[in-house]
Amino acid sequence: MTRISAPDHTPNRLGIVGATGWLGQGLGLNLLQKGLWPASDLVILNRSGQMAGYADHPGVILARDMDEMQALCGTIILSVRPEDFPLPGFAPGNCLLISFMAAVPMARLAALAPEARIVRAMPNGGATSGTSYTPWLAGALDAEDVARTRRILSAMGDEDRVESEDHLDILTALSGSGPAYPALMARALHRQALALGLPAAIAERAVASVVCGSAAGLRVVEADAVIAAMMSYRGITAAGLQAAQEAGFEAALDAALTAAVARARAMGR
Repeated sequence: MTRISAPDHTPNRLGIVGATGWLGQGLGLNLLQKGLWPASDLVILNRSGQMAGYADHPGVILARDMDEMQALCGTIILSVRPEDFPLPGFAPGNCLLISFMAAVPMARLAALAPEARIVRAMPNGGATSGTSYTPWLAGALDAEDVARTRRILSAMGDEDRVESEDHLDILTALSGSGPAYPALMARALHRQALALGLPAAIAERAVASVVCGSAAGLRVVEADAVIAAMMSYRGITAAGLQAAQEAGFEAALDAALTAAVARARAMGR
């Protein structure tokens, strides 16, 4: 653990607030392990005051509080729950401020941090493994800030800049859900496999092969062609697909996304 006794600000120093939560630590450790950020330029802040997963990375700086974080860093990540925001002492000056918080819109961030260059980003559950898809929204950023934002977010996986807060709300409901919908499908298939008499271990491996394995190489633009090809055989899989469609499988997903988007929009007001 490194402590700095006096403010030593540098624009290259990155601070992560909530750095030992699953998302903040996923970002921080990926930045370090992929060589995207030097440990000596990484500052962490959490409630416990412990290094947690950063203990194996000498040079990482543990800030005492928000005041010290802001004094040290040119870029600050907010990886905290919306209900915990704003944190005591939150008053960033002219810095790049990247928020991972859902339901805290750009206008509120700008009101609380009027000098900051603000980015809202929405990673998902793949952040820890480096497989996240992270859409992000920003106001006017110069080329250096854009490059820095992309460098940071790319540590967790793919990233895209979006055009509006409404698009970010939609993506919070869609890509922000991470493994939730595949998990729902896996649970349903696993339950029915057990009900039909498969041993638990075999059912688990079979479902994993469908949800996590064979779909891994699927390209979204090919989905219609894959379904059409399966239906054209008029065989076992076609019978299953037809039953799923008749039971409202796609309509249920439509309803799920619509409800999630409505919730995201309501929370952001």
